[in-house]
Amino acid sequence: MIHSLSPKEAEELIAAGTIDVVDVREPDEFASGHVPRARNAPLGDVKNDPKRHLPRDEVMLVCARGMRSATAASIAESLGYAKVYQLDGGTQAWIADGLPVERPERPVSAASSAPPESDASCGLPEPGLDVVVGANMRALRTQRNLTLDQLARITGLSRTVLGQIELGKTPPSVSTVWRIAQAFEVPFSTLLATPERAGTRVLRAQEARRLVSPDGRFSSRALYPFEEKPSAELYELHLAAHSREDAQAHQPGTRENLVVTAGRLELEVGSDRYELGKSDAIVFTADVPHSYVNPGSEECVMYLVMTYTSR
Repeated sequence: MIHSLSPKEAEELIAAGTIDVVDVREPDEFASGHVPRARNAPLGDVKNDPKRHLPRDEVMLVCARGMRSATAASIAESLGYAKVYQLDGGTQAWIADGLPVERPERPVSAASSAPPESDASCGLPEPGLDVVVGANMRALRTQRNLTLDQLARITGLSRTVLGQIELGKTPPSVSTVWRIAQAFEVPFSTLLATPERAGTRVLRAQEARRLVSPDGRFSSRALYPFEEKPSAELYELHLAAHSREDAQAHQPGTRENLVVTAGRLELEVGSDRYELGKSDAIVFTADVPHSYVNPGSEECVMYLVMTYTSR
């Protein structure tokens, strides 16, 4: 079983001195600052030789925000380990909590520095997306003459978290962006929009804007240019093995058309439950609470089309 730890919980476990802390980022990322007592084993190496790089049980996986460590944690779990831990929010959450980081005494060779893998299972959100969400949230809040305290009461999020998001200092999760969009009664894409001219666009996988859940086990990648405000929004979703993602009710009349392309999915819509396998599709009204559950041992990949009654 994989256990997700807050930075404070992780700090206590590390201080006990019994945990193997493995940072699965690339060497240049590791050299920029890492959790104390961590050793570096890039995710690509872990995938190629799991037993060598994850030699024992009671291991904590760490990356930048949580996606790569979630993949590594799943690998550790597949080795039969019972004490597998993952740092919730990665090193960014660790630093945001004011906890110390260490840096290697010697600089890492440039030859060993390679860009992170760009496959969806370990892709990270585009750094600039934090700033985009924050700027759009601030604009919406100003238009409605809301204070951060008022917005906090509406969303149920703390004023501190909202303030950090506005400043672009905290990476918002998928569920957080949904809650903010619901508070303003705007489509999800409104908070991700950037002012760029429309036209033919190639949306490169390595440049994808991904939003990731706090535990790093669910990610959403938009497959459309935000600035065009399409009548339908297309997303690529990844849900790690044995994971669950709960979604709040969307705007009245919102419809979701979803197809599973890998793995299995249990979809809960209100009090109803549906089981979907590879190539199965479903269309449902998403203005009630709904949940995506992956009961299988492999990652579930889905494509989702979202439509609204009005834009």
